[in-house]
Amino acid sequence: MAHPVAAISRVRRLLHLLFGLGVVAALGGAAAWFMQGEPALALAGVLVVVIAGVAWWLRMSDRYPRAASLVLALCGVGALAFVDTLGLPLLFTALIVLVVDWGMWLGVAVAVTMIAILVALLHADTGGNLEAVIGQTLMNGALFVVILIFAAVLRAFDQQHAELLVVNERLTEAMDASRDLVLAQERARAAAELHDGLGQQLTLVSMSLDYAHRTRARDPEPAWAEVANASVVVKQALADMRLWVRALHPARLDQLTEPSAFESVAEVFRGTGLDVQVEIAADERLERPHALFAYRLIQEGLTNALRHARATRVVFRIERDADGLRLTVGDNGTGGGEIQPGYGLRGLIERAEELGGTLRLSRPGALGGLDVIAELPAVTA
Repeated sequence: MAHPVAAISRVRRLLHLLFGLGVVAALGGAAAWFMQGEPALALAGVLVVVIAGVAWWLRMSDRYPRAASLVLALCGVGALAFVDTLGLPLLFTALIVLVVDWGMWLGVAVAVTMIAILVALLHADTGGNLEAVIGQTLMNGALFVVILIFAAVLRAFDQQHAELLVVNERLTEAMDASRDLVLAQERARAAAELHDGLGQQLTLVSMSLDYAHRTRARDPEPAWAEVANASVVVKQALADMRLWVRALHPARLDQLTEPSAFESVAEVFRGTGLDVQVEIAADERLERPHALFAYRLIQEGLTNALRHARATRVVFRIERDADGLRLTVGDNGTGGGEIQPGYGLRGLIERAEELGGTLRLSRPGALGGLDVIAELPAVTA
């Protein structure tokens, strides 16, 4: 399928060629009148061509296009009147532009009018020879039909191009809205996790240092123990902060549908010493709703594997079948008992349900730790 912009460019070149041929033919007719000693007709022909050229420039530069196409049509009629049949190419070009801008009804009306005028002229030129008039009229009528069909196709193509421009603008707006939504959701997620995690750790540090400050004079040994405990908590808080920086590493939304986007996330977490394996077919292309969900899933799975499961290996897998997608993040971490989904996993469960799917947790998983499994239906057109 041809690229719309390239196709429009080719159509414009074709129209420019047709108009150029019409101008050359009309100027040739004006020159013929001049050689035959009819300078007034020659001057009129040249004037018509000049006006047509100005109208053509206005039309092709999208300055008053509908008004310019009407002027072009009048110039086409004028060319036919002043330079005889050599004005037909200019008239045909003007007729095409008229149909594109105003619709088939006006083009048909102009064509019928011009055929009637040509019949009258032929009747006068042939002295009423009915056979000659009919033959020439049929030939002219066939030319007009071909031109009108071409103009109708071009009008449909032009309307389709306009619709594509509108759709493209809407898609761009949707992309911007999607980017803003993703950023807002990630900020909300980070705020909740930082409040629950780092907020609690910093509160413990504050309490330990406050206790050490109050008891350092009368009982220095417990005070120094609290300082040491605060130091441990601060180191853990710094580690959590570095983890969040990695977890929130931004991805380009226009690349989320590509397998490389998930490999980029995995590479960020490999910097922590975690062995991350991404199993996605090289030709896999995700629909945008699925891609955003999968990106969140791998972020959440890797973050949980490092923070809670003390895992050393994680596998992220995407499998497709006739029913849709199955996405799995599995680790080899430790832990037992009832699984309590945190803020991030609860958000993923809700999002999976919005997409018409499910998300569940399974322990022990394929690697012996926790498996986060999402099953999403195929996106329907």
